[in-house]
Amino acid sequence: MSWDWVPPRPGEDEPTRRTDRRLRLALTVLMVVFTGVLAVYYLTVGLDQMRTQCVTERPEGVSSNEVSTSWRWWPPGYDCSYPDGGTTSA
Repeated sequence: MSWDWVPPRPGEDEPTRRTDRRLRLALTVLMVVFTGVLAVYYLTVGLDQMRTQCVTERPEGVSSNEVSTSWRWWPPGYDCSYPDGGTTSA
C-alpha cells in the first residue's frame, strides 16, 4: 500500500523519504540475492555431499562402483541403492 498521498509530518521533508525508500529497496534486493545464493549453495554443495555420503557409508563388501543413487523430490535428496537390495535414505 502506498502512503504517498499522506502529507509529510512537520520536520519530515521529501528527500529523506526518498532516501528511506532507496535504502529499503537496496536491503530488499540484497536479501533476495542472499537467499538465491544460499539456495544455489545448497543445491550444489549440500546435495553433492548427500550423494558422496551414500558411497562412504556403503555396507561391507560393496564397491563404490556398485552404489547407485536416485533423486527423490520430497524431502529433497537422494536415495542410496546397494546391490543386495537394501535401500537407505541419506
